[in-house]
Amino acid sequence: MSTMRIGGLASGMDIDKIVGDLMKAERIPLNRLYQKKQVFEWQRDAYRDVNKKLADFDTYLSNHFMLSSNLYKKTAISSNESAVSVKALSSSYDSTNTIEVARLAKAATGVSAEVSDYTSEATLADLGLTGDTTVTIFALQANGTYKQEDIAFKTTDKVSDVVKKLNQSSLNINAVFDEKSKKLGISTRTTGTLDTDINKAEVYVQSATGEDIFSTIFGFQKTAKDESGTVDVITLADGGENASFTLNGLEMERQTNTFTINGIEYTLKAVTTAPVTVTSSIDIDGMIGKIEEFVNKYNELITSLNDKIREKKYRDYPPLTEEQKKEMSEKQIELWEEKAKSGLLRGDSIISSTLSQLRRDLYGKVDGLGSDVVDTIFELGITTTNNIVNNGVLTIDKEKLRKALETDPDKVVKTFTQIGSITKDSGTNQVVSDTRGIVQRLRDTVKKTIVNIEKKAGKPTYTENQYSLGVQLKNVDKQIFDFQRRLQDIETRYWRQFSMMEKAISKGNQQSAWLMGQFGGGMS
Repeated sequence: MSTMRIGGLASGMDIDKIVGDLMKAERIPLNRLYQKKQVFEWQRDAYRDVNKKLADFDTYLSNHFMLSSNLYKKTAISSNESAVSVKALSSSYDSTNTIEVARLAKAATGVSAEVSDYTSEATLADLGLTGDTTVTIFALQANGTYKQEDIAFKTTDKVSDVVKKLNQSSLNINAVFDEKSKKLGISTRTTGTLDTDINKAEVYVQSATGEDIFSTIFGFQKTAKDESGTVDVITLADGGENASFTLNGLEMERQTNTFTINGIEYTLKAVTTAPVTVTSSIDIDGMIGKIEEFVNKYNELITSLNDKIREKKYRDYPPLTEEQKKEMSEKQIELWEEKAKSGLLRGDSIISSTLSQLRRDLYGKVDGLGSDVVDTIFELGITTTNNIVNNGVLTIDKEKLRKALETDPDKVVKTFTQIGSITKDSGTNQVVSDTRGIVQRLRDTVKKTIVNIEKKAGKPTYTENQYSLGVQLKNVDKQIFDFQRRLQDIETRYWRQFSMMEKAISKGNQQSAWLMGQFGGGMS
């Protein structure tokens, strides 16, 4: 049951203001709870921001360094790029080759007869089709085999529908109808041929259930019977040719103008009149660039983590209360909160231990590469800077790195990319061998850190009970709820007390008035 509130009618006092001022003092502990909750939320978000940076770095390592081919750069050079362009794949090796191009691969094509005086909007019925039909079409594919598909046509289909169905089929062919010449053109999307026999045209009709529209309406010719000699074959596209070339004196053919031989991807562009020289070698500059990219990405991560644990803490800038925000401008709030959020992860043990482990990952020896070989990142010319403020940031001696790559590129690549494991002594549990490459070590540490941070700060899909800061937030929410109920009781008590005072004053005023009335009556 609520208490009636009398707002100073008898006493003349502003009871609303008095109670409001009293409650401001009572709410101070509640404001501190809200500030405590805000700090927990900021810490949670700061941890999750760290985890995002770690996850981004892990993804970068996975995409760019987990395979030796990501780092082992090769280069190929053509003496005549306008005729033959080349690209070195990871499987290529140092070599010098000559190639002469006699013929480029080309697609098969076919053109229909003129389709009367109709446009692409004419229906097949307009063109003479008396009933729906299904045509079986064969088309040569890039892998050198034929693909078969049955395509259904209705009398209501327009010429434009025929074009659309051919283009949208799985046959990998192109179709176009020219309004001016009133002819249908068909070609293969791939180049090359399989057989010179007429029955093996690149695109042909083998049979039709109903009328064959390609011969009766579009005028494609029935050129032969099939192998059985019983079914007409209608050629839709023919004349495809394979590329013909001589590589190092050996005559070869390929169905396409782009192909790979011995790890080099060749793209034929023109018939040659003189041999083209192609050289393949290790791309030392490319590998140095890739390692520089790795160092830059690592330094970005290390710098951001160091900034987090060294960030200054401004203890005189707690989170603002709602009442304080009402008295400040947006810019003032922004500047205040910038300082209030600073130092949330200062000296954090998870991040600090991660930084230490990352340094150990980098400088530990990669076992299993043999003796007298490059097996540490230090031997590649990669070290930490002399500036202690940078705390683990890497720098590269490019000349030392280049020498290591020129001496033994395979070992350099394995130092980074080797997949291995840790072996420990069964008695002491000490590590006796670690065959993991630098990248796998870094990824293992990053993944472990991500899990530890998720235990501390969770992730968006977690409930508050699944991580420690969430449990603390839940506890603060309970304290806030309990304190709010307590404040309601306190405010009710204040109003009850003032209401009782008002009633007493009102009663005293009534008695005084009565007495004054009595004295006034006797004198009259």
